[in-house]
Amino acid sequence: MKSKYTWSLISGGLGIIFSLVVQIFTVRNAFSANYSENLKVPVMIMTIASLVFIIGFVVGYSFLVQKKFKIAIPIIFVSGIPSFIFVHIFAGMFMVICGLLGKASEPESKP
Repeated sequence: MKSKYTWSLISGGLGIIFSLVVQIFTVRNAFSANYSENLKVPVMIMTIASLVFIIGFVVGYSFLVQKKFKIAIPIIFVSGIPSFIFVHIFAGMFMVICGLLGKASEPESKP
């Protein structure tokens, strides 16, 4: 169990690093490029949406670090899966892996 939790934290950290790098380049391109009028609004919406997904993952990751699995795992999946689709495949992959390993390391609730 301890090993899966450690790998979950490592995977989540890599997901945060990759997503921040992608977000930096995305914001830089969104503000520096001369897009046509038809393309400016969708690019800015996707930039803001990806930032929301990343912030959501960081919140879930902070709950995972505190070992609050019941709160962390749903937040990680809700932000990791859209990040996999909309932000970047590698960042989202590490986020989803973090959620899967976090779910596997969650202690079983005993009645």
